[in-house]
Amino acid sequence: MDIATPLLRLEVIGVEDTSILKANHNQLLSKGSREYVLSIREQMFTNRSFKVPEDWDWAWSVKVGPIWTPASLGSNLKCWLLPEYLSPLDTDETIVAEANDRSDSGITFENTNSTDTSPTFTAALTGSNGLEFKGMAFRDSSEDQYLYSDDESGGDEIDPGTGDFSITFLVNWGAISTSEKYVLASSNNRQFALSVKQDGSGDDKIKVYFGNVATESNLTIDSSGEFMILTVGRSGGDQFLFNAGSSSADSGIVGTENQDISNSQQFFIGSREHFSTDRLGEDGFTGDIYEIIFYNGTLSSADRQNIEGYIAHKFEKTDLLHTATHPYKSNPPRDTVA
Repeated sequence: MDIATPLLRLEVIGVEDTSILKANHNQLLSKGSREYVLSIREQMFTNRSFKVPEDWDWAWSVKVGPIWTPASLGSNLKCWLLPEYLSPLDTDETIVAEANDRSDSGITFENTNSTDTSPTFTAALTGSNGLEFKGMAFRDSSEDQYLYSDDESGGDEIDPGTGDFSITFLVNWGAISTSEKYVLASSNNRQFALSVKQDGSGDDKIKVYFGNVATESNLTIDSSGEFMILTVGRSGGDQFLFNAGSSSADSGIVGTENQDISNSQQFFIGSREHFSTDRLGEDGFTGDIYEIIFYNGTLSSADRQNIEGYIAHKFEKTDLLHTATHPYKSNPPRDTVA
């Protein structure tokens, strides 16, 4: 049973021990402690794909838990950027001024250098507008579009040092050329970076950098407009790249690299760095990004698949999941409810 639409009102009624969640004054959605009911309401606010399961027990004995979200990753979730929390520029609602973190780290991605170099909002995907990067020469400017983390000088937010980390995101590829385009970068000297470039055979390939040394993936991007759910990072010192549409990690991304991704740099989305003298505004990403999850620590295969399933069902992109091996191809991951 879906929540009645349009969803005009959510009410929490009751006391600390026993409360209920009601929609539109009359539809009962959940019952439990006040803390539990508020958590369900929060998931509905932050996850627009939330639906009351068809086998929900209306006598209050829940058979299936609510849809899993990255909030279940705990303290290792260092930054979670959702389309629902993109803030427009005060003077131009088409420009993204900030991307606000929904973990407890309080990181904000922004661009205070120029409105010409800020990304814009994409067309809506399942009701949410993502980040659109148009690369070089946007609005008569020779600079790329990008966002960068606002404070990487003193915390450990998305700076794992030499430890394990992962970044999962939903991307829609734009134009790719022989000029390398950077999707993610920890710094201009590429302590860590992910880029795309057309190789000598004319294929569009993803490259992963650690310590300014690139490894080219075996993953070929078929055409502009192709969506992918990617997870990139380091585990046990080994770099990796997962495409949710494959049954295993990309075999082209190999090698142990303990390059220190320190807290002395700002982290960039959409470019390698702004105003860098050695790139001359030519390496900005072209395409759309809808959601990014940064995780510091060793991400288990189960949690990676949870993230992939969450993204795929939220944005109605389940075709991006591997048909034979992905556990959430048909149904989204769910939290356990006692």
